Amino acid sequence: MAGRRTTSQQPEGLILVRDFLSVAEERDLARELLSPDGPWLDKGHLRFANSEQQEFGPVISDAMEVVDGKPERPMPSATARLSARVAEEAERLGLEVSKGLAAGPDAFCRVNYYRKEGGGYMHKHMDSKKTFGPVIGCCSLLADAAMTFYDTQGNSFGMAKVHRTAEVQLPRRSLYFMTGPSRSQWQHGIRKDQCPSERLSLTFRSVLPDAPRTSAGKAKIQSKVQKVSPMKRPSSSEAGLPKSSTKHGGVGAKSASKLKQTPTGIVKRRPAAAKMGL
Repeated sequence: MAGRRTTSQQPEGLILVRDFLSVAEERDLARELLSPDGPWLDKGHLRFANSEQQEFGPVISDAMEVVDGKPERPMPSATARLSARVAEEAERLGLEVSKGLAAGPDAFCRVNYYRKEGGGYMHKHMDSKKTFGPVIGCCSLLADAAMTFYDTQGNSFGMAKVHRTAEVQLPRRSLYFMTGPSRSQWQHGIRKDQCPSERLSLTFRSVLPDAPRTSAGKAKIQSKVQKVSPMKRPSSSEAGLPKSSTKHGGVGAKSASKLKQTPTGIVKRRPAAAKMGL
């Protein structure tokens, strides 16, 4: 496209920490988050495809507003421990409001599970600057991936003019922080070919004290227009994790059956879990 160029340099303010998670931490998080009874959501009507989500912390509406009158969803134990480690790393690096990333009343965590079939996709976007703080941390599990950054010079509109792009590799078990221009000047997204394998990501954000708010009643009315449906965990293929038996939720040796979907793509029945070696 005329006027757009690709740069080999990563956006200013983007920090990548390789091998942030150990193999054992990755295994514990995968076991915890891939539970058959996990609180899965389908956010396909927003910016995701071939993926499911879980959210912890304050309830955030699709319009990126804090929903008053809805109880916080506490992070499970391994996820909470990871959030504390991410906050400590941010503080070690001297990043602003690092403590807000740790599990607590102002910490929001979104888990993205990208299915192996067809690759995961996340449309380019910029995280809300009215709702979330200036530092965002994200951990990548189960597979290597890549992400494209789009320099829109601070314009968060989906059709904003892109002046240049940069592709960044996200190694398995790494952590990256978006700060400065990478957070406020660039949009980011994941193409299907950049996430060809089954993958988990955990993104930690701090909720600003003056974030826009809405009532539970208004949020409920909105959800009738853009329905977010609870889901059971989808089938999981071999993730390359150390082999061990499990007693949690039947994640074991039975082979997976195919997903049964309605025309709207809402999963009606969870398939049997494929062998993960967890």
